[in-house]
Amino acid sequence: MTDKPRCARLDQFGGWLAVLLPVGLMIGNAAAETVAGLLVLAFLFRSWRLADWQWLRQAWVRILMLTCAFEIVRGAFAWHAQAVMIDSLGWIRFVILAVALQRWILPLPGWQERLISSGLLCLSWLTLDGIFQYLHGKDLFGHPILFPQRLTASYPKPIVGIMLAWQFLPYVMGDFGRGKPWRAIVVALLSMATIVLSGERMALLFVLMSLMMVIAVMPALRRAGILLLLVFLLGMAGLMMAKPEIYQRQVTSTVHTIRHLADSPYGVIWHSATDIIRAHPLIGIGRGNFLHECPNPAYGPDDGKHLGYSRCAPHPHNIYLEWMVDGGILALTGFVLAMVMALWRFWQPLRQGLVHDPLYVALLVTFLARLWPLSSSTSFFHGWSAIPFWITLGWGLARAEQQNGQA
Repeated sequence: MTDKPRCARLDQFGGWLAVLLPVGLMIGNAAAETVAGLLVLAFLFRSWRLADWQWLRQAWVRILMLTCAFEIVRGAFAWHAQAVMIDSLGWIRFVILAVALQRWILPLPGWQERLISSGLLCLSWLTLDGIFQYLHGKDLFGHPILFPQRLTASYPKPIVGIMLAWQFLPYVMGDFGRGKPWRAIVVALLSMATIVLSGERMALLFVLMSLMMVIAVMPALRRAGILLLLVFLLGMAGLMMAKPEIYQRQVTSTVHTIRHLADSPYGVIWHSATDIIRAHPLIGIGRGNFLHECPNPAYGPDDGKHLGYSRCAPHPHNIYLEWMVDGGILALTGFVLAMVMALWRFWQPLRQGLVHDPLYVALLVTFLARLWPLSSSTSFFHGWSAIPFWITLGWGLARAEQQNGQA
């Protein structure tokens, strides 16, 4: 499919952009968006130059394109129509990013290896910077801890834990699969330790769920996975005994939130989101309008339960509620159907008993964990949050197709 004499330089350019994706995510949102945007433009240019639009024939891509078109039309009738329409059009860049990795860069020899190496270096930096900040109160650049028991590392806000949780498994299991088990284990343990120290509860739950899925899905790694999980749990227990504030943040407050979910900040915001969905069930209120619609007195006073925090936020803090609020049942159906179609292709090696690749399993597990419905999340449409998800999907589909090709 690739015309090598005509596209060798473009392939190199796109490949190095893919390798820089973890670096962009390590630096921050603007860097990640810049690298991802250049890769998307390069892929579209390549598609035009070669008249190769076969990637549009994939069912999951077509469904997301139709969902995007619907949201643009819906946006024309929403508050802040111009901004909503531009935002609705813009998110399709993430889908094209996934396809560029799936159909262009990662099937080319050597680029998956380079991406793993880049990811490991970035994970190592974030873990060391986060641990240094925990021990000294400031990170290596002098950025202080902004909130008690919440690390930021080099980010402007406390997201280092979730950024590690979303990314670490494919890189460390990819390294494990290429014959570097001890390095992979060290990076994994450092990443998980930083996640515990970060104070991000959802990040810790994400890691625990991911490890348990790996143990369940891949028998060849079951012993190693159980041993790694036990070492992690014992280390975490020792750390919490030495630092009771970590236990308070990661265990006590998590249990309290689950037991009193309806009165927790997330529960209150989710309740507001469901009120808006009931009022606008079919087509929602338009992308990014949750914060504008939520304070409407029709949904009750801002702090109706007098809990000390608002029932509104910039977004609903749940992927599926966000889709429903923005685009109603139609948009949510499009997204879910597209993910089912993509998962069907993703799942084929597992169905055929071809699970011998730790990287494939890591990508599948990370993809499933990101789609877990009963979790709080940042906005699914912000670059720093969206880009890791679409990298996982594109890389996972490329790896699944490679596994099928080797059958």
